[in-house]
Amino acid sequence: PAREMSRTELSEFCKAAKEKEIEVEVFVHGALCMCLSGQCYFSAYLGGRSANRGLCAGTCRLPFKAQGGTGYDLSLKDLSLINFLPDLSEMGVVSFKIEGRMKRPEYVASATAAARQMVDEGRVDSKTLSLLEQVFSRDGFTSGYYEGNLGINMFGVRSEQDKQCSADALSKIHQLYRNERQKIPLNMEFRLKENEPAKLTLKTCGVTVTFTGDVPEKAINRPLTETRVTDALSKLGGTCYYPDKIDVFLENGLMLPISALNSLRKGAVEELNQKRLTEKPTKVAEKSEIKNSSVRKIKEFFVRFSNLKQFMECENLLQSLMGCSLPAEEILKGLENTAISTKTKNQLKNAYAELSRGAPDDRYTLSLLERIWKSGIRKAICSGIGAVNLATKKGFEVMGGFGLNLFNSFSLEVIKEKGINKAVISPELSFKEIEDLKTDGSIKLFAMCYGRQPLMLTRNCPVKNGVGCRGKTSGCKITDRKGQAFPVVCRNGFSEILNCKITDVSDSLDRIKADGGYLYLTLESPEGAKKVISDFLKGEVRSGADYTRGLYKTGVL
Repeated sequence: PAREMSRTELSEFCKAAKEKEIEVEVFVHGALCMCLSGQCYFSAYLGGRSANRGLCAGTCRLPFKAQGGTGYDLSLKDLSLINFLPDLSEMGVVSFKIEGRMKRPEYVASATAAARQMVDEGRVDSKTLSLLEQVFSRDGFTSGYYEGNLGINMFGVRSEQDKQCSADALSKIHQLYRNERQKIPLNMEFRLKENEPAKLTLKTCGVTVTFTGDVPEKAINRPLTETRVTDALSKLGGTCYYPDKIDVFLENGLMLPISALNSLRKGAVEELNQKRLTEKPTKVAEKSEIKNSSVRKIKEFFVRFSNLKQFMECENLLQSLMGCSLPAEEILKGLENTAISTKTKNQLKNAYAELSRGAPDDRYTLSLLERIWKSGIRKAICSGIGAVNLATKKGFEVMGGFGLNLFNSFSLEVIKEKGINKAVISPELSFKEIEDLKTDGSIKLFAMCYGRQPLMLTRNCPVKNGVGCRGKTSGCKITDRKGQAFPVVCRNGFSEILNCKITDVSDSLDRIKADGGYLYLTLESPEGAKKVISDFLKGEVRSGADYTRGLYKTGVL
């Protein structure tokens, strides 16, 4: 499950997973993303590394300041749910995940030691907790999302005092991982016959190895006994195994030195480790190669309006477009507005209803879909696979939004199987990568040609760390260390951080091998929105310091 889920949401998730016989693993300790899982483009646009593909550059740890804020208003404290492990286990979680990426061994050791103690004993002693807090924190830990306590207390930065505490704790933490924990049961079978090499067979985790040793001699004084063999084979300290069962088949009157038994045990364990590492994984059927049968070239445009005023100003241009959309709530507001003309209401019914990437829960989405359907609208844009499933089941014609992260041909095949025939491809794709996308022509691909790319969608509004929005519906922003302002807009209890510059590739449309251009209007005035659309329809080019080509030239790592 996503890291930003609350206890109530996790509990419901676990119940649903149990019905589908899916095991649930929850992230319980480590760095928290400011953004909703899978919806961050900040790292890609500012650092060239895709957070959505596991290469986050940690952009949110840099100084971003809201008015009156902390100066680091995108930096969350590390998550720690160690004290809640019994609760999570009770709700059906079967595995706890601890962050190890880019962390020292001491960090992993202290976190796993605390979690292990909580699982085994139902509590964590003060010494272990103290080491956990010292080894790494950003002014402490948070459980904010889980407990539903959002706000400024969830934010923190790595201070000099935090760094000094870590340095002081390292030597103490080394003791936690000096010896490997013996957690894997091992079945051992020892056979010794006259004139034959000693044999030791080890079995665990579906892997079996047989290792041979020395040939025994006739005993003169002290023949080998089952007890001595068992004692020697049980010495598995320093490995991840413990003896679960030891069978000894031993002919009488034979002698083998204990040193030979030790060598036999060590050799067998080493061979077992190697076989477990190199055991071939189960083969999964590969998808057949997708052949491209369509030639794509941008000739028409699809426009996303952010509000009714933009839409009404541009009504006369709608016939020249491939289609248009508005946030679902804006459409419903327009249809319920008695001051809006019949013509406008009819045109609204032909628009796609955009379902927000940030929705409180499925109940909200279902309720919204019900209202949209009753209003006569049958088309929706969905940026989450959950929303796609809900809208498709209801009978909507679904267009895939950019939040689906459609980055390759196989992801296009997946949405095709769900009945989607129009989709906005990932804004992280380069010119060359778009050209390489393979389709059979059954899906129309749209590429972002204009707009302030949403960089982050979060449940924590950074503006609230300072003076707050004070009821404002626009004008909120955060500022980076270079003085660049990133607008912040809010809807449905979620905050969206937009790029400081507008993506505009009006002079490079011939290089984008897509079926249509996607114009994503956000903060433009009604008149500004009309000019943007008119310029694109006329083929006029804009340029200046406020514009960027996005990632089309460079792509992402």
